[in-house]
Amino acid sequence: MEIYQLEYFIKTAAVLHFTKAAELCFVTQSGLSQQIKKLEEELGMPLFVRIGKKVQLTEAGSVFLIHAKQIIENVQSGKQAIDDLNQMIGGELRIGVTYIFGLLVLPIVDLFAKTYPHLKIVVEYGTTEPLEQKLLNNELDLVLVISSNEIELPFQKVPLFTSKLVLAVSKTHPLAVLDKISFKKIEDLPLILPVKGFNSREFLDELFLKNNMKPTVSIELNAVHALLRLVGDSDYWATIVTEKALKGWDNIKAINITGVATQRDSFMLTIEGAYQKKAVKLFMEEFRKSM
Repeated sequence: MEIYQLEYFIKTAAVLHFTKAAELCFVTQSGLSQQIKKLEEELGMPLFVRIGKKVQLTEAGSVFLIHAKQIIENVQSGKQAIDDLNQMIGGELRIGVTYIFGLLVLPIVDLFAKTYPHLKIVVEYGTTEPLEQKLLNNELDLVLVISSNEIELPFQKVPLFTSKLVLAVSKTHPLAVLDKISFKKIEDLPLILPVKGFNSREFLDELFLKNNMKPTVSIELNAVHALLRLVGDSDYWATIVTEKALKGWDNIKAINITGVATQRDSFMLTIEGAYQKKAVKLFMEEFRKSM
């Protein structure tokens, strides 16, 4: 059994098409089919059911896929460990960030890319739960999140900062003269908010529910940058965001919210007990210093 045979199998299982899998693996279709056939002969069971041009995993294929992925992950971790021993900061650093970290993470990514030219850095933006799942699946090495929920094992958390929610309006907005506003008064404002699924939106919706409020949410967006652009360019809209998200937005005024507790903690997450790349450790140290 060879590593490349497992890679062919995993790719075919992902696309369920021999021709497409061969193209993605940069081999001929006959070559890929031959290696998967050898794998099936060695295992003594078929991994795929071939029905015309369609391909499906057999029960044995579904079971073997779990172990094949684990083998590939272990090999990659082993290679990374050897690179680290040789003091070569290379390979790939895969960082998942919730949208609030958009501008905060970029200076460190820029620094790392220049300091370690052999290191490929991949930054993936998303909401908290999908990013945590990708961390569990070894699709990410590190995740940066803000959460009001308890974070439990197998996640290992490193505290970053505590940030409160604020009302954000353009500096030309009538409310920009205020330094604080009661949470209850926000109910009467035309709001632009993140879509449901964002941790901050879930937190807000709970606050609205507890205070028997039905705010006017006119626009929902799944991109914080676009949301702040709309707010900053208008003297009509308002939004509620984590104060850290306003870094670099000089045309937006942050107004403190009174009457409710809006503080939440932020963390860097890794997996407890898993091998940690040297690049991950260095990035965590540098990011904490920047805070």
